[in-house]
Amino acid sequence: MNISNIQTFKLFKQSNISNIHTFQIDFLMKTHIFKITLLLTLLAGLSACSDWLTIKPDGKVVLDDYWKNEADVEAVVAACYRGMLEDEFMKRVIVWGELRSDNIIGGNGSISDAENKMLQASIIPTNDMCRWGSFYTIINYCNYVLYYAPNVIDPNFTETKLHAKEAEVLTLRALCYFYLVRTYKDVPLIIDPSISDIQNYKVPQSAESQVLDKIEKDLLKAESWAMLAYGSVQYTKGRITKNAVRALLADVYLWKGNYSKCIEYCDKIIDDKMLIMKSENKTNFLLIQNDDNPFTQIFGLKNSEESIFELQFSESNKVNQKVYDYYGTAYNNIGQLSATTSITSTYTVYPKTDVRRKDNIKDFPSQGLFNIFKYAGQYRSENSLGNSTYTYRSTTANWIFYRLTDIMLMKAEALVQLNRTTADLTDALHIVNTIFIRSNPTMMLADSFKIDTYSSKQAMEELVLLERQRELMFEGKRWFDLLRMARRDGNSSRLLARVLGKYTDNQTTIKSKMTDMNSLYLPIHQDEMDANTNLVQNPFYLTESE
Repeated sequence: MNISNIQTFKLFKQSNISNIHTFQIDFLMKTHIFKITLLLTLLAGLSACSDWLTIKPDGKVVLDDYWKNEADVEAVVAACYRGMLEDEFMKRVIVWGELRSDNIIGGNGSISDAENKMLQASIIPTNDMCRWGSFYTIINYCNYVLYYAPNVIDPNFTETKLHAKEAEVLTLRALCYFYLVRTYKDVPLIIDPSISDIQNYKVPQSAESQVLDKIEKDLLKAESWAMLAYGSVQYTKGRITKNAVRALLADVYLWKGNYSKCIEYCDKIIDDKMLIMKSENKTNFLLIQNDDNPFTQIFGLKNSEESIFELQFSESNKVNQKVYDYYGTAYNNIGQLSATTSITSTYTVYPKTDVRRKDNIKDFPSQGLFNIFKYAGQYRSENSLGNSTYTYRSTTANWIFYRLTDIMLMKAEALVQLNRTTADLTDALHIVNTIFIRSNPTMMLADSFKIDTYSSKQAMEELVLLERQRELMFEGKRWFDLLRMARRDGNSSRLLARVLGKYTDNQTTIKSKMTDMNSLYLPIHQDEMDANTNLVQNPFYLTESE
């Protein structure tokens, strides 16, 4: 891979590093001296934003000579985003959010043994996909900005600019922690950078509730400081804005079961009329109608009107290699992952009229494969006979963390859980119908879902969950949606009813495992356990010796 703009760049002086174990390298990068080395891989700008960051060609920058001006702060903020473009981070965003769900089975490509074991629900603490280092690396970058940026003396670096930068890294750190608590439950909460050998690097886990409370507190602060928009579409969609903060807050509130606050923050985004797309003179958040091909606008062309926050990949800086690997490319349409037959062999998930079935999945019936077209594809056209022509993208895909329909369906889910009056269920149904009808253009409005059919909380909850699956399939959301449902239920019965069908072997064993709620979270990797004696393993994965 030719990434010409990447420079390796040292912020701190390094000397005599000995006996550094995996936990220290991946997580806190501890050394036995005060001035440690932090290797920051930086781009000369995010993709499509080449003027944002210009890295000085200095080889080594000693701590005392750094953090002198606004450009120094901007460089490390860029490193936080850059860390999210790395393959190890992106791999886990997809794997943690999709692989164990009812959306995904193995495709025709070669995946790693660790990924295959996770697909087969055979996970042990030595599984490489249980490593969390790529997330804690970004957290550490964010901690550096929060620690050093307030002390920068630069007349051009105003308090408003400082707070805007702090809002970005507070939100990125919160996003990383939100992935971690949904994946592991209790995790170490680190809010200080690793700068001294007198720090305690054997940090125990904090309870999930404590981490979530810290996330919420940081995001509320970030909301007041974050930018409304930037000078270009790529910046506005690719960097943290107020609406990106609000999207994450809504997601966190939904996870915590604070449904009123979830609705409040969803509405802040849905009702937002402040952000104007200057080039098109339109309000920022409008649903793209089917005639305008939402699939191509959202996934093919990038940074659509409906996008709230998406990572900016490009051929000149960093390609989205994991989407290439897992979902396919123009050069290899068959990715390492495939859609499950429960989605493709019946009309239970997608009715015949739903264009998302063809937009998301490309059939190879002769090979028994149903390959993922979402993210891998650019455009799909259909002739009068209903036959589709698929055009794969010639440019690398962005990765969307939040978009408008996701927010709308979060609100619908929260309304159903509140269920204060029949109006809550009616409003939730209206949201589902709005999204569903867009993707079923041959269906008449009169044929949309009726409140008489979904008059109970349980029925409406199932409908909202199904619509989230249809709309957000392969976007790294499904496992967390199922886990959120299981947490509310207090058991994994409904989750198992959906997931078990994708396994052709060992269903009884898998069911036995996943009946234990702790099995729905990953184990802490064994290397971390060996390095940090204050960590406590997920009880489902404890060995006899432990």
